[in-house]
Amino acid sequence: MRPDTSVSRRLARRLAAAGLALGAMLPAGAASAATITVTARSIEAGGVAARDFALRLAPAGPQAAALSLQAATVEGLGALGLVERVSLDCRTLTVRDGAARCEGRATGRFGRAGLQDTPIRIDAEGSDRGRLRLERLTIAGGEVGADISLRGQAWTAEAAFAGVALDQARALAGDRLPLPDGFSLAGSAGGTLHAAGRGGDLRSAEGRLSIRDVDLASADGTLASEKLAAEIGGRVEAAARDAGLGFELEVASASGQAYVEPWFADFAEHPVEARLAGRLSPDAATVEIDRLEASQAGVASVSGRGRLDLGGGPLLAALSLELRDVDLASAVPLFLQPPLVSTPFKDLGGAGRVRGEIELAAGLPTRIALELTDVALSSATGGVSVEGLEGSVSWFDDATRNALGPLVDSAVFKSLVGWRAAKLWGLEIGGAELPFTTTGRHFRLLDPVFIPVFDGGIAVETIRLRHGGTPQMYLRFDAEVRPISVALIGRALGWPEFSGSVSGRIPRLEMADGFVTLGGNLEATVFDGTVTVRDLKLRDPLGPFPQLQAAIDVDRLDLQYVTNTFEFGLITGRLSGGIEGLELFDWTPLRFDARLASTPGDRTPRRISQRAVANLSSIGGGSGGTVTAALQSGFLRFFKTFRYRELGLSCRLENDVCTMDGVGPAPGGYYIVRGSGLPRIDVIGNQRRVAWTRLVRQLAAMTQGGELIIE
Repeated sequence: MRPDTSVSRRLARRLAAAGLALGAMLPAGAASAATITVTARSIEAGGVAARDFALRLAPAGPQAAALSLQAATVEGLGALGLVERVSLDCRTLTVRDGAARCEGRATGRFGRAGLQDTPIRIDAEGSDRGRLRLERLTIAGGEVGADISLRGQAWTAEAAFAGVALDQARALAGDRLPLPDGFSLAGSAGGTLHAAGRGGDLRSAEGRLSIRDVDLASADGTLASEKLAAEIGGRVEAAARDAGLGFELEVASASGQAYVEPWFADFAEHPVEARLAGRLSPDAATVEIDRLEASQAGVASVSGRGRLDLGGGPLLAALSLELRDVDLASAVPLFLQPPLVSTPFKDLGGAGRVRGEIELAAGLPTRIALELTDVALSSATGGVSVEGLEGSVSWFDDATRNALGPLVDSAVFKSLVGWRAAKLWGLEIGGAELPFTTTGRHFRLLDPVFIPVFDGGIAVETIRLRHGGTPQMYLRFDAEVRPISVALIGRALGWPEFSGSVSGRIPRLEMADGFVTLGGNLEATVFDGTVTVRDLKLRDPLGPFPQLQAAIDVDRLDLQYVTNTFEFGLITGRLSGGIEGLELFDWTPLRFDARLASTPGDRTPRRISQRAVANLSSIGGGSGGTVTAALQSGFLRFFKTFRYRELGLSCRLENDVCTMDGVGPAPGGYYIVRGSGLPRIDVIGNQRRVAWTRLVRQLAAMTQGGELIIE
């Protein structure tokens, strides 16, 4: 490397030559020599120009003299800037055997370094040997001591500094330390630096830096720190010729807090240590990281190697990391909760350990291999939890998978994850193991698996995902639902506790081109009957406005189970029918043609309670309150239930209007319930067109045991 020639090294060389020249002016009997004074309006040497220059040389004893140099301004000292009212007072200037020494003080306004008053010592020998020592420079509110030596082409520079104010140092650096507009910085720094080189080449540098009480903040609030303290040590050394610079860096946080949106770190609670070693290329275009080690107390430790691209490509050209130990109890709140704060999983917590390897190229992951040990995750607001998560996950990007495929055993690409127990929105899920492969955006279940749910479960035969998260996403799912108690499901989800169980098949469910379809009928057993969903088509299921089309067949539902579940009033018997042409937009019904009626040929006893009669009368447009009053007066009040021959309702929804009908025409309307026996109760509907929103409100009030809505 050939950095810019340092000002301090050039100054040392010139002072050495000047010292010898002045020493040559000393006569052998300096004590008796006369005082010499030289003044000049302007002098210039080696690109350095002094204005209003004055030199005074006076005897100070045998072989010694006192030297005073003064100048109104000095220019040409590079980054130091304009030096004003400079004075160098060598109270003792000695020359012996070709060597000169100046001991005294230097004062003046040294450009960017400001006002200075420091003891100084200059040693010079020959034209290319010298040493400059400045004991106490005042820079950026702190004190700096410097020692610069020159021996021919070889040079060394040492510095020690303390109490340097970072905001003043930033202002002193000017354009060499650019920071965004509105960025504030405060704090102090101290440390040491040793550098060595030859000619214009830096051979080595080593230093330590301590920062204290560092407060910084960006204008947009996305980056900040408070009372941050850290110890930083580093070493740079030239490698073989044209091989760049090797470096080592150590960082250890001591205290303070930092925020980088959305992450927050308290380094007093979880201090960080990091070590880095590598090489900077001769053209400064790449950084090879040969060794990386980092740890955060109580959270995680990692090691690895990689390469940074400083030439315009992705910065993280390559990286290979080994996760030695990640404690999820600390890592999840620190690293996963912040980006989830605006989601239902903002309270996600964890436990257990994770180890593994992560590889990246051109800034993107190419391989992830993780080992999970007794992992637990839970989110009360998200309604999910899992316990005893164990196993291994092996993921490759497509290119790496294709390249390795012919070279390694296929077991390398397999993953196996199992858990002891889990909950999903209150649904209790038992232990299971999932064998699968995952590459790029693809996932495939390798073998069928049974997942227990309450007292039943789901036997999954196929899960296949391709191009996940893209418009080309394809999903295939086949499963069988083994009987699960509907009461347990309802209790978990906060629904009414239905009777019976749900079971059936989910045949060839596919999602492609934004549509979800079934390769057959979706069948479920519920309320001791059967519900079949056919012709299912769901568009844009993950979008903001999903659209569903389907037809539903209902066969032999036990009305006693149904009405007991929804507090509608007791009805016994069986119900059949269906819904044709069902269309939902954003899960709101747009149109359908629904017909439900007593199951033909059913020999189950058919009875209906007074409450059910009143509710059905209200649905049909009659007065539920009037019917209730009639049932509770006269001799009818002695009958809690009545026999009926058949019942049924139909609704054809279009434009938010439900066109209603019953099981047959009746005087003034249609039969909803056709009575049987004595006393005979008929429920007749007389309203053909009902607003859908009104009907929904009525049904909701009835099924929740509330007051009926009569409009």
